[in-house]
Amino acid sequence: MKKIHAEKYILFLFMVALALVYIVPFLMMGLGSFKNQAEAAKFDLSLPTQWIFSNYTHVLESGKIIPGYVNSLIVTVPVTLISVFLGAISGIVISRRNDKLSHGIYYYFIFGLTLTLQTASIFFLLQALHIYGTFLSVICIFISLRIPFTVMTFCSFVKGVPREIDEAAIMDGCNFWQMTLKVLMPILKPIMITNVVITAIDVWNNFMIPLFYLTKSSKCPVTLAIYNFYGQYARDWQYVFAALTLTVAPMIILFLCLQKYIVGGMTSGAVKG
Repeated sequence: MKKIHAEKYILFLFMVALALVYIVPFLMMGLGSFKNQAEAAKFDLSLPTQWIFSNYTHVLESGKIIPGYVNSLIVTVPVTLISVFLGAISGIVISRRNDKLSHGIYYYFIFGLTLTLQTASIFFLLQALHIYGTFLSVICIFISLRIPFTVMTFCSFVKGVPREIDEAAIMDGCNFWQMTLKVLMPILKPIMITNVVITAIDVWNNFMIPLFYLTKSSKCPVTLAIYNFYGQYARDWQYVFAALTLTVAPMIILFLCLQKYIVGGMTSGAVKG
């Protein structure tokens, strides 16, 4: 009994230490965004001697953060909606069929998780399609990268949903789309929200793909806006911290609001199927 309590205590201390690894940088960034230049450059967790809220005003006025927000939303929203919807439909169909074709398609999607981004070939493909440098090109790339993960998680979750629900819906006169949208989708809410949050965070925070495939500064998402802002204010860490806080705040709020569904969705997807 004492050994079990000791193991739980050690595990608790380990989890606290692991949490601090993630929390401390956010605290340093948040506190630093309200400090003056000298205090922010110390990179510590001390409270500001004077809370300078004008740092955020300066960043919003000179950092092009608002246009970056708009551009990030233009990319993030359609990628999230389309990839989650297509992943849900594919996951339902693949998990409900029990033949070699569906198994092959499933492993085809899983194979996509192992592939890396082929920068040069995608560049020539986008040029051939005359969409290089457009939001559409970046949206298509992100959707192709997110689909394998969404299909895998939806397949795992749907396999834990009794087939009797499908049969009852069909007996009540539902066609495929009615059964999917009105019957199964509400059941899939946990894994759906999990994929929404994970996809939104991944796309919102991505730096390399917009850097490679968006050519105009007017189309820069918030990550590139922060990159350009840092080049101008590399010594003014109070402004850099404020800009970074504005960048991560929407995704942190989204995660905190939906975290209970994320835990439920990932747990169900891990143990079912």
